[in-house]
Amino acid sequence: MDYPDYISNEASSPIEKLTSDINISNDDETHRSITIDSNNTYKMDGGKNYALIINNQNFENDKIHERQGSDRDASAIKKALESLHFDVSDHKNLSVKEMEEKFEHLSKMNYENYNCFVCVILTHGGDDNVIHGTDGKVKLGSLMQMLLPDRCQSLMGKPKLFFVQAALFPEDKPDCPGKGIQNSEKLPLWADVLLAYSTIPGFYSWENSTIGSWFIQSLAHILEKDGDRLELQRLMLSVNRRVAYEYEKYTKKKKKTGKWKQVPCILNMLTKKLKFHK
Repeated sequence: MDYPDYISNEASSPIEKLTSDINISNDDETHRSITIDSNNTYKMDGGKNYALIINNQNFENDKIHERQGSDRDASAIKKALESLHFDVSDHKNLSVKEMEEKFEHLSKMNYENYNCFVCVILTHGGDDNVIHGTDGKVKLGSLMQMLLPDRCQSLMGKPKLFFVQAALFPEDKPDCPGKGIQNSEKLPLWADVLLAYSTIPGFYSWENSTIGSWFIQSLAHILEKDGDRLELQRLMLSVNRRVAYEYEKYTKKKKKTGKWKQVPCILNMLTKKLKFHK
């Protein structure tokens, strides 16, 4: 059975609201005085990478359905990441407080011996760019901010990748500053971040109760198949293509076409090429 990962009263949202509470502005001088790094590829050979998986399947609110198939997503993406030298920390059914505490803990870690950070969030989404803990909602951007250079300096200059399996409905006004951080390289805070939504904000994100979600299953498949062969942007193009062309949900509500489709949406602020190694 296929069902969407969303909690909203709205059917769609303008694509220009994509960044929502992740506002990247050019109003700070540090955005215009970046030291150019002659190396155009992130250091990924040798050393380990670190990954966090949050798998929220059950919810206290009776109106929010169980995310059947989410365990298959968590298992598949964990296997794929471990094949790419990631130390994976996976957690299931976290409350909002537990999610915030987990990100706060991560912000205090020392990532000196890690090349890359990945966060995979499997949950329901909702209006105002929120994601659901088991007992409530939290802004996605407020969690991500904890791992930016002003809060977590050991991740400065290292790729930070976020993959979100949830349908989000962005709000009108941003609540996240777009300033840079004063350091030797004078980098903007949101440099070296990639955020991949399972779908365009404002649209359905489909899951199957038996096989898992279209997005995460595709991501895990592509990472295992080509993770050490293709650069990240080419990997994500393959994920987009697989979700867009190989999946569809038939429903009587779509009288003209008879099916629902989906395509992931990627917000890329990386400053170099990224290629994993096995």
